Amino acid sequence: MNKLLVVFAAGNLVVETEKIPDTGTGSLIIRLFLSLVLIIGLIYLSLFLLKKSSHGLKKNRAGDLIQILERCYISPKKGIFIVKIGSKLLALGVTETQINFLSELDSNPESKSDLADKAVSKKEMAGTLLQKIKGKLNL
Repeated sequence: MNKLLVVFAAGNLVVETEKIPDTGTGSLIIRLFLSLVLIIGLIYLSLFLLKKSSHGLKKNRAGDLIQILERCYISPKKGIFIVKIGSKLLALGVTETQINFLSELDSNPESKSDLADKAVSKKEMAGTLLQKIKGKLNL
């Protein structure tokens, strides 16, 4: 491969050619591969540092005083949150624009299996509602 040098010196235009040694495609592929590995390494390092710094911010911001225990979304932008603040459990209604206090919950709730036994299924609720309607209509 030849390199063309154009030099303008002392009012004269001088054109020279210089022979550049051919490094070959093998050398080019190795340099390309090493550059790619370096760029991917830098991306992973920056993601690691970003994740580590955001985790530290999240931990310092809320601490152990405030915890979100449960979330139940009623619609895409409305939900009920169970939040533990200190030793209190609160039920909060959360919308896009506001947060409403719903109630304070017992800090030692019954076990989930007891609550599941007390829960009424949709089928039972529909049957009870149908019986009430029939009773009112005298059917």
